[in-house]
Amino acid sequence: MATADTSNPPEQPTDTYTRLARLLHAPGSGRTALLDQVYEELLTRESRAYAAGWTDALTEARRARSGRR
Repeated sequence: MATADTSNPPEQPTDTYTRLARLLHAPGSGRTALLDQVYEELLTRESRAYAAGWTDALTEARRARSGRR
């Protein structure tokens, strides 16, 4: 019987609106702190999209290259 490692549960997916609502309704968050958090979230999403784009491009290049052989 296989057992799963539960010491590090995966982060639950949340949609953009839920995350934004949490940021906006967080107690004691000032405008600067809120903008910093939104900016950090934007950079994270940009980085993931950039990495995914490169992964897609490399996969496509490998397919094209292997098709020529």
